[in-house]
Amino acid sequence: VMWVSDQKRGLNANHLQSDCMPTPPPTSLPNSRHEDSGGKHPNAPGYGKWEKGNKSKLLSAKLPSSRHEDSDGKHPNAPGYGKWAKGNKTNLLSAKRNINRGNATMPLETLPCGVTASYLQTAQLEAMKPQLHQMWAERRLVVGHGPNPLHQRMGFLDILVHLARSSPFLTSQDCSGQNVPHCGTLISGLKPAASMAQLHHDLSTTFGQEFLNAHKFDPKKDAHEQRRQVQALLAALKHSFSFYRQGCLFAPKSASGSAECDVHKPTEAIGQIACDPETDTMADDCMYAELRRCTSCGDARFFEYARFHGPLALFGTRHRRDWVMGQCEEFSRAGYALLASLGWEARYVLDFTDHVWIEVKLPHLETGTIGWVHADPSEGVLDSPLMYENGWGKQLTMIFAFTPWNVEHVTQTYTANYPETVLRRGIPENLLHDVVQAANKRLQYELPISKWGYATFSSKNRSLEEVSLWSHFQAN
Repeated sequence: VMWVSDQKRGLNANHLQSDCMPTPPPTSLPNSRHEDSGGKHPNAPGYGKWEKGNKSKLLSAKLPSSRHEDSDGKHPNAPGYGKWAKGNKTNLLSAKRNINRGNATMPLETLPCGVTASYLQTAQLEAMKPQLHQMWAERRLVVGHGPNPLHQRMGFLDILVHLARSSPFLTSQDCSGQNVPHCGTLISGLKPAASMAQLHHDLSTTFGQEFLNAHKFDPKKDAHEQRRQVQALLAALKHSFSFYRQGCLFAPKSASGSAECDVHKPTEAIGQIACDPETDTMADDCMYAELRRCTSCGDARFFEYARFHGPLALFGTRHRRDWVMGQCEEFSRAGYALLASLGWEARYVLDFTDHVWIEVKLPHLETGTIGWVHADPSEGVLDSPLMYENGWGKQLTMIFAFTPWNVEHVTQTYTANYPETVLRRGIPENLLHDVVQAANKRLQYELPISKWGYATFSSKNRSLEEVSLWSHFQAN
């Protein structure tokens, strides 16, 4: 974990210049929890042989004379500490605290820009978590990509419950007697993200009221006509907005003023940061922002790519970032909002091998039986459930459909060889069935737990564990 800190000004662009990027942690640190600079741990492999060769050293080693003393000073509870402290006041005030493991010190690196880079191990990270959470809330912490030591592994059951509660759902105008927190509202994460009136206004501005009126759900229309309408809505969304492909989201002049940034060249991902306050309202439902570096500029430029879940923010990307909506997560949430607002029943679907889409209730073309049908807003595709396995070559494991109050395992819909997915996922069928049942019981009867003192209405209040979870599923 690397962070940059400036108590007065917080995180700024100067901290992210090339002379302010920490080098990788040195490789000379103790490489095993069984070893330190003083010898070998008794439980370490080969200890017996090592002990024989170092027997004289072990016998002659001088132990500390008191449990209250060590080589650096005296313990505050030791007899005579007050007198000792007076004579060592200067040393105490000027002492530099190092993180020790045996005699090995975790290094500090002072960068040319004046920022200090610290490299911490797991035990130190655990102790610093409250401070790191505070730094996250103040936008002074960047959590780098890759294995995240701040992420505490969530149980599978907890993950399913969290994903369900985070899924979008449009409640009806008259929801009296229903177990929903708000009527006539699109909720995201069990909180209101947009009213029906706000959503209709944004959709009308984006797609035109005539188009929306022509594609409202009408149960009197036959199966072919309903599918034609849904396909048209998916196509309109895909062709109106752009998919984000890790390019520069701006095109400023370089420092020399002689060239423009090439927005088509790939950018470098630095890590996640709490969203900018201007894009971090309840309606935005911003999970976090990706801090990225535009390497095609003369001097590398940095920008933030906000990961929105709120429908108003998603359709508002036509202004905020020139119609670049995002990736499959953003397109799927926008597709859900578009279809649900026009009366189509839809739900959010997540593939554990990193893709997201939705399902829509439609009549079967031959039998007329109404059921859930695959719809991928980021691809503009309807009813092609085997496209990921056959077309993309994905090695599927588990796929779930979510509403805030229900989880359904739907992998069999999207594979021609379900037994292979069972082998890959490593979870027996009966155990998976029990976990899904337990998740649904919790969603029906358990009140969501809020962090002490406040609800999560902005990215700065999200836990680093939640950020890590969503950064995994929103990788593409």
